Amino acid sequence: MSRTITPGQVDQRESAAGSAPGNAYGHFSPDGREYWITNPHTPRPWANIVANPRIGFAISQTGSGFTWIDNSQLAVITRWQQDPVRDSSGKFLYVRDAETGTVWSLAPAPTWPDYTEYTCRHGLGYSVFVTEFDGIRSEWTVFCHAQRTAELWRVRVRNVSGRPRQLELCPYLEWCCGVAPDPRREFHKLFIETWLDQRRAAVFARNHMWEVPSAEHGHWNTSFPYCAALAATLPVEQAEGDKAAFLGMYNGVRSPNALGQSRWESRFGRHDDPVAALRSTVTLAPGAEVGCGYTLAVASSNEETGELLDELGSVEAIDAALQGVKEAWHQRLGQQRIDTPVDSVNYLVNDWLRYQAISGRMWGRCGYYQQSGAYGFRDQLQDSQVWLTVEPERCRDQIILHAAHQFTDGSVQHWWHPLTEQGLQTRFSDDLLWLAFVTANYIKETGDFEILQKPAPFVDDTRPVPLLDHVMLAFARVFDRSSPRGLPYIGAGDWNDGLSAAGLRERGESIWLGQFLAGLLADWSEILRRTGAGQEAAEFAQRRERLIAAINEHGWDGEWYLRATLDDGTRLGTADSKVARIFLNAQTWAVLNDVAPPERAVRCMQAVRQHLVTEVGPLLLTPAFSEPDPRIGYITRYAPGLRENGGVYTHAACWAIAAACKVGDAELSSKLLDSMNPALRDPQRYWSEPYVTPGNVDGPESPHFGRGGWTWYTGSAAWLQRVVREWVLGVRPEWDGLRVQPCLPPGWSYASLRCRYRGAEYRIDIEAQAKDVPPGQVKVLLDGKSLPDNLIAPPSQPGERHDVAVRCGPANQR
Repeated sequence: MSRTITPGQVDQRESAAGSAPGNAYGHFSPDGREYWITNPHTPRPWANIVANPRIGFAISQTGSGFTWIDNSQLAVITRWQQDPVRDSSGKFLYVRDAETGTVWSLAPAPTWPDYTEYTCRHGLGYSVFVTEFDGIRSEWTVFCHAQRTAELWRVRVRNVSGRPRQLELCPYLEWCCGVAPDPRREFHKLFIETWLDQRRAAVFARNHMWEVPSAEHGHWNTSFPYCAALAATLPVEQAEGDKAAFLGMYNGVRSPNALGQSRWESRFGRHDDPVAALRSTVTLAPGAEVGCGYTLAVASSNEETGELLDELGSVEAIDAALQGVKEAWHQRLGQQRIDTPVDSVNYLVNDWLRYQAISGRMWGRCGYYQQSGAYGFRDQLQDSQVWLTVEPERCRDQIILHAAHQFTDGSVQHWWHPLTEQGLQTRFSDDLLWLAFVTANYIKETGDFEILQKPAPFVDDTRPVPLLDHVMLAFARVFDRSSPRGLPYIGAGDWNDGLSAAGLRERGESIWLGQFLAGLLADWSEILRRTGAGQEAAEFAQRRERLIAAINEHGWDGEWYLRATLDDGTRLGTADSKVARIFLNAQTWAVLNDVAPPERAVRCMQAVRQHLVTEVGPLLLTPAFSEPDPRIGYITRYAPGLRENGGVYTHAACWAIAAACKVGDAELSSKLLDSMNPALRDPQRYWSEPYVTPGNVDGPESPHFGRGGWTWYTGSAAWLQRVVREWVLGVRPEWDGLRVQPCLPPGWSYASLRCRYRGAEYRIDIEAQAKDVPPGQVKVLLDGKSLPDNLIAPPSQPGERHDVAVRCGPANQR
């Protein structure tokens, strides 16, 4: 049966796999909406990426990190050094005891005090540092306003020492106001101007030179298009705008000289090393508490920045903004909720994976290990599917945005930067097809065929054409770039960027791309048929048949499918090779898109289980490349076991779960799901955060087998939550409704899903191991009425509410 856990209630039950286990460094909160880090010395930084659609920041459990607006690479507001070993740079909040001179920080960085109490609570849209040191208990909450371009700090300081205390509070940051990482810091600082606004108790900064070139005025000849300011709600007694004046020459951030000085030099203008520091003094009786706040505001002009400070410059405004952030995330993620016997799966799917995809990938486009700022054509298109069950209009908007980054020849920009529109026209063979993929999934979810007529321009032609024309141009380009054997060319790589040289001469073929294309041809044949283009629909269906025949004739290696051929004809992913004998994607997509005949589908998944499945997830390929091979690409230049070269690439690993479910292998899908659950990993081996997915995990040929890497900025977050809903719980949209075909792990007795579909609400309860249902079969009842085909038809009108009872027979023995 299902259960409901209310906020603050602790559920002590654990599944066989482990429910939501803690570790030596922390654990989930009782409701799963926060992760509480109780030991700051994590194996690597455990971060939070906090953002609204425009402004954001990265922050780790030490308090280190940086802030950006609109582009986390081209418009970085505060300086930060990407150093996961020291992890001690960024924005700080100091406290000094005016009587004893003792200095500490309200987060571990940069002073690393010996706290008597420490907790970092990473939440959905905020992070909180609760510390106690020298009889002073503090709580520092950092978040972004839900709509405004402002980062806000809420601070509470309480005297628990039993004696009167006089404390000095001092926030400190270093201005960047430009591009980062910045290899020319000493040059760029020459253009930044700072000034003190006494009335607002704020330090302002703007940059008179932006690294981004101007088409009209040339390089190094345009201004940074924003003004930033740091302000305090408390009266400010001293302020500083120069780094040397604040820190002292040859001194560091652990104990700045200015903190011990009664008067500061207060250097502002255009001739110093730009920082912002503000000092305020508070007096606390024993047991007394003081609350204050700080605002880091960014806008397009000095005046607008000042107006933001005026709007948000009170404790009351900051408190209201924090409540607004929490309510926004609660409402956004509350429209779809699952419940399973495994709490960590619930926490990840309900909140953290979707939060990671939205805040980190869609809005921030940033992780602690990668400052991107750019939109990837295939990347953010796939990520935007996270909106389909939340705010589908945002997915629609993303589709149109990407269509506008196509060229009239059908090719697209592999990536482009908002703010500048600088981008790279791609030679990758798959990028352009993801437009068709996501559009089809959008239509399945929403039934909105009208999107096909929504106009979008081209990069090289501003005249807009319907989205349908953009999609057809992409197909036409791929059709034209096919080999005499009927297989698509791989070009400068397909989904796997590292196969960057496999087809530079337009001779190498991609088996995986053929499988991907086969699925698209099926979907678009159906779309064309439903929109009255019968002849085109029939042509697409025929192309699919020919393509599947070509793949099975030329791409089958005997026990599994090849991955590709190189320009010189060498086969990649063959049992005859010493390295890269088998690739994961070529097996999983053969199953997912019905390219493999039933007998081959079984053998594909047997090969995956035998050769690729490990205790930490399915490898992307094995054995790893051991020497660079310029014929193949930069994948061969990674050390063995790292990332795509013999590691677990979590994006692709999600598809392996789906493929296992499709063939009805609940045991394998359960094993893969457990292996990819970051909350179940040993942090001493895994290193990475237990509450978000990594981009990759080291494979067995690495001495760090099982080590996670490049968390947050990965497409696996959006995919994993989707695969759990659509394949494990088995509720997925098709052309004529919601298909219900669960593949629950053998240890689960139940699962449930609360979701919206085309404006209606559905409560779906799944019972496993029902004895009166034949093995391997499923019975579905909609509002008490049996559905013979397990397909829930679309609702007749928005606002309907439906109860769905799903009863699954015992799993077939494999």
